[in-house]
Amino acid sequence: MCTLHARTMSQSGMTTADIDPTLCPYLRIKFVEWLNDALKVDRRVSDIYPWLWNTKAKNPSIKIVLTFSNIVGFDKFYEMYRTPERRLKFIPLLVTYVRNNKFDGVELDLDMGFGLRSPQRYHIDRWADFVEDVQTALVEEAKRSGKPKIVLFGRIDERAEYLYAFYNVPRMYRHSDLIILEAWAFYSQWVGPRLNISLTSTHHCKIYKTNENDKNCIEYYVNSVMAKGGIKEKTILSLYLMATFFYEHKYNLDPKVLPNYDRFQFNNYGEVCEYKKWRSNVTRVYEQCPIAMVGRNVIYYDDEISMVEKIKYVKKNGLAGFELLDMSADDFSGNCGKGKFPLMRTVLEECRKP
Repeated sequence: MCTLHARTMSQSGMTTADIDPTLCPYLRIKFVEWLNDALKVDRRVSDIYPWLWNTKAKNPSIKIVLTFSNIVGFDKFYEMYRTPERRLKFIPLLVTYVRNNKFDGVELDLDMGFGLRSPQRYHIDRWADFVEDVQTALVEEAKRSGKPKIVLFGRIDERAEYLYAFYNVPRMYRHSDLIILEAWAFYSQWVGPRLNISLTSTHHCKIYKTNENDKNCIEYYVNSVMAKGGIKEKTILSLYLMATFFYEHKYNLDPKVLPNYDRFQFNNYGEVCEYKKWRSNVTRVYEQCPIAMVGRNVIYYDDEISMVEKIKYVKKNGLAGFELLDMSADDFSGNCGKGKFPLMRTVLEECRKP
C-alpha cells in the first residue's frame, strides 16, 4: 500500500505526473474529516479524484482507499462518536460518500496527539463502537447495492508506550477487515544522537531487539500488539521512509568529546542522495540500516537494501502487507540515478518473490 498526501503535494513538489500507479496494488489518499455532523473535504483532496478514477480505469486491479482522519483531542468529534444516535446518523453519510466516489476501501484513523490523555475527549470502547458500526454499515450497503463490500481498514499507532491504553485491540481487529499498524521507533528517531544515546541503537530502521528491554525496534511494537489480541494475518505494517540529518551545532576539535547534535528532516530519499554524493561514508548497522557519516554529522535513512530486510520481516512473520506512509518520501525525481521511486519499486519486487 502506498499513501498519497494530497493536501501537501505542492509542498513536496511531487505531482500526479510523477506517480507510477503500477507500483501500488493499494493507493491510500489522505484525508477527509468530520465537522458538524458532516464530511469536511479539502479541495486539494477532491481535486485529485478525477486522476484517481482515470488511473483506476486504466489499471482495474488497483484498489483506492480513502482515509477518514480526525484528531483525538477534538472534543466535538468525540461527542459525535460516543453518542449512538449521532454516530448512526453520520456513518451512512461517510459510507455513501466513499461509494459514490468509487473508493474500494476506507480507513478510520484517530490521530493521536493533542488531548490524548483527557477522558473528556477519548474512550477506547466508544471508538471501538464507532469502528464496529461503520463495518456493519458497510456490510449492509454491500447487500443493498449488490456491489463488492468496501474494505474497512483500522489503524493503530503503537510507536510509543503511553499509547497502549488507547486501543481496544481485540475489538479493533474483530471489526476491521485489516489493521494498519504504525510500528517504527518514533521517539528514539527524534532524539537519537541529540541526547548522545547512541549513533546506532536509535536508528528508526531497526527491526529486531538487541536485548529484552529494547523498545527501539519494529519487533517490539508488533509483538506488543499481537500480545494484546492482534492478528498477524490482518496486520499491515506501516513505515515512514524517514531521512533525518543530525548535525553538530557545537563543534569541538577534541575527538574525545561527544558531539552536540541538533536535527532536521530531509523531504525525501532523493535529497539524501544529492547530499551524500562524493562526501560521505555509509555504515550499516543491525538489519542493513544505513547511516551516512559526513564528518561528524549523521544521516539516518532507508535505502533499497534496508527496505528488502523489512519486507523479509513482513513475509517471515506472516503479516498481511506493508504500507509506505508517504509516497513523496521516496525519490520521485530520479536524483539517485535509479529511476523514479526506487524504494517503492524495491518493495514491490521483493513482495513478488516467493
